Amino acid sequence: MRILKKILIWTVSILALLIALAYLTGNGHLVRGMRYTYLIGRGSPEIDDRDFFPYNTIAATAPQPWPVGSRYGKLALKPEQEKELKDLYSVGFAVIQNDSLIFEQYWNGWDADSVSNSFSVAKSYVSVLTGIAIQDGVIKSVQQPVGDYLPEFKDGCYAKITIENVLTMATGLDWSESGANPFSDNAKGYYGTNVRELSLSQPCRDEPGKEFDYISGGTQIMAEVIEAAYKRPLDELVREKIWTPLGCEHDAYWGKDRADGDFKAFCCLYATARDFGRIGQMYLDSGMWHGKQIVPRDYWQASITPAKLLDKGKPNERYGYFWWLAEIDGKPIHYCRGFHGEYVVVIPHERLVFVRTGMKREEVNAEGHPQDVFQWIAIARELASRKG
Repeated sequence: MRILKKILIWTVSILALLIALAYLTGNGHLVRGMRYTYLIGRGSPEIDDRDFFPYNTIAATAPQPWPVGSRYGKLALKPEQEKELKDLYSVGFAVIQNDSLIFEQYWNGWDADSVSNSFSVAKSYVSVLTGIAIQDGVIKSVQQPVGDYLPEFKDGCYAKITIENVLTMATGLDWSESGANPFSDNAKGYYGTNVRELSLSQPCRDEPGKEFDYISGGTQIMAEVIEAAYKRPLDELVREKIWTPLGCEHDAYWGKDRADGDFKAFCCLYATARDFGRIGQMYLDSGMWHGKQIVPRDYWQASITPAKLLDKGKPNERYGYFWWLAEIDGKPIHYCRGFHGEYVVVIPHERLVFVRTGMKREEVNAEGHPQDVFQWIAIARELASRKG
C-alpha cells in the first residue's frame, strides 16, 4: 500500500511539474492539447471537437432550403466509390448541380444536420468577408497596408505588409505551419488562449509579396483587420453578411481561444455539409446569390486568379485570395480545403459544386494538391453525369 501511495505521489508531482514547466516556457497550450487529444484517445484535432472550446453561435435566421433536383434520391454510389470515401473516413458527401441538391450521403452516425469543423475551409469565408468589406467601403482596397487597421503593423518591416499580401499567403512572416508538431504555431493557435497576440507578434522573415508561403496566422491577421474595419466581432459579421444572405438552414458555430477572447479565424467554423455548399454555389455564380451580388465581381475574379508570386521557384498557379486553384481537363476549378480533407469544390464548366467532410486526407502531390480531392472530384462528376 505504501509503495502504491509513493508511486501515486511521484506521478502527481511529475505531472504538476510538467504542467508548470509548460506554462513557464510559454507552451501552456500543450496542457489543453493533451487533454483533448492523447488523454481521450485522439492523435490530433478532430471534426467533432466543437464542445471542447468556447464558441459563439451564428444563427440561421432566414433559412432557404436547397432546391432538390429531379435525380435526388435516385442516385447511388457505386460500391468502389463508397469504399474510396469510407477508406478515408468520410462522414458526408453532398453534390449540387444546376443550383439544386442532387445527392447526399452520410456515414459513421453523421447526417444532414451534423456540424463539422471546417478547419481551413474557414479561410475562404474570411476571404469572402474581405470582399464584402471592400464593397461596404470599410476597406478601401487590397493594396492598403495592414497597419491602417492594426497598430502592431504600423512600423518596421510590418509596415510593408498589405492586405493582398495577407490574402495571398505572402506576408513574409515566420509562422510555423504544422498539423503534427505540438510546438508549432498552429498548435498554439488551436489549443492556446491568445491567438491574436500569437498572430500579430510573428517575426518578419522575408520580403512580403514575393513568395507563396501558406501560414494560418495570415488568416487570423485578416480577420483582425476585418473586425477593426467594421468595429464588430467576426460572428456578427458572418451572420449578417454571409449566413443570412445565403439562406443557411442550420446554426453554425465559430470557436474561440477563450470565452472572452478572440475567434480562431484560421479554422474552427462548424457547419453542415449543406450549408458549406452555399459558399461554393455563390462562387459558382460569380459571387452572386439568387441574383444579388454578395461579393464584388472584380474581387471574386481576383480571388480565384493565381496570385503573382513565386511558389517553390516557379510561378504560383495554385492559390488566389484564400482559395485553392487547380485544373480538370484543362479547365479551371477552385476549392476550399481543410486539415482532414474538408472540401468545398467548384467546377464552373459543369455547373457543379460538392462538399466532402471527413476525418482523413492524403498528402499533397507535386502540384501542391491532396490527391484525394481528385478522387472526390471524379466521383462527383460521375454522379452528376448520370440521368438518374
